Amino acid sequence: MMTSKGEKGILTLYSDVQATSVRWLWYPFIAVGKITLLQGDPGDGKSTMMMNLIAELSKGGKLPDGKAVGLSQRVIYQCSEDGVSDTIKPRLEKCGADCGNVAFINEETYSGLTLDDERIRQAIIEFRPKLVVIDPIQAYLGSDSDLQIAGRARKLMQRLGMWASVYDCAIVLIGHLNKKEGTKGLYRSLGSIDVVAAARSVLQVERDPKNTDVRIVRQIKNSLAPSDGEIKFSITAEQGFQWLECEIAQDPAAEPETPVFESKSEKAAYLIKKLLSEDDMRSREIYMRLSDEGISRRTAENTKKELGIRSYRKMRQWYWSIKPGE
Repeated sequence: MMTSKGEKGILTLYSDVQATSVRWLWYPFIAVGKITLLQGDPGDGKSTMMMNLIAELSKGGKLPDGKAVGLSQRVIYQCSEDGVSDTIKPRLEKCGADCGNVAFINEETYSGLTLDDERIRQAIIEFRPKLVVIDPIQAYLGSDSDLQIAGRARKLMQRLGMWASVYDCAIVLIGHLNKKEGTKGLYRSLGSIDVVAAARSVLQVERDPKNTDVRIVRQIKNSLAPSDGEIKFSITAEQGFQWLECEIAQDPAAEPETPVFESKSEKAAYLIKKLLSEDDMRSREIYMRLSDEGISRRTAENTKKELGIRSYRKMRQWYWSIKPGE
């Protein structure tokens, strides 16, 4: 027998659940709070594509379809296949990334890192990134997280999905395809089908058969939005990486472009309201985010007073809220 509202019981009525919209880092490919799988054959440019996207997010630039990122975003890029100082850092700089917004766990110090490692969760809590990239997924498998075993794969993906949701970030797992040529894209993912099932979006990078310098990115699964877009990019010795065609349907819930501000206070007011539009936020994080946008602490505090932002203490930390006090 179902209990009535207000009584304790195992069931929750959907009438008691507040509906929310899916929030996108890049519509309709990468959603905030969800897992995205980016897969392809080795050498097809998956990591290069992701580094260029990370660069734009880190500096508040533009997405491949020309849409403005808005606020600069923090990113954790965990990669085991390339050297940090001689490969990854130079590539990020070449892409124009703000490396002050891109972090990683130093595996020379913290060895044995696995996909569901508690140290990754702790890094997410401390850095508060909007995007976490694991590259490649195969390098971060431990004995307790074998993707080939359905039960373990399901448990692993559930844990990653929970982290994405609780800590409000997108998680992108980059993976190599298996060698089952001729099979459907979803079934060429390495490991159990539970990995693909847990991902809300699956992107597959392929070489254009007419021009091997051109890569085509197809969305072969999307559980959250219509999937009718296609991305192309090229990698050549002469011009390096370049985005090509990127025709994507408009996000129906998209916000307008960031306006032009006449003063720092006007910009601060816009950013504070935007940051608090979803939920309350730690004051320390707000100050850091505003600082990234060139807003001083003094301007932030004065704007907070003008907007009537409420402060409260929770778990030994100060939070800001735009909601009226209870």
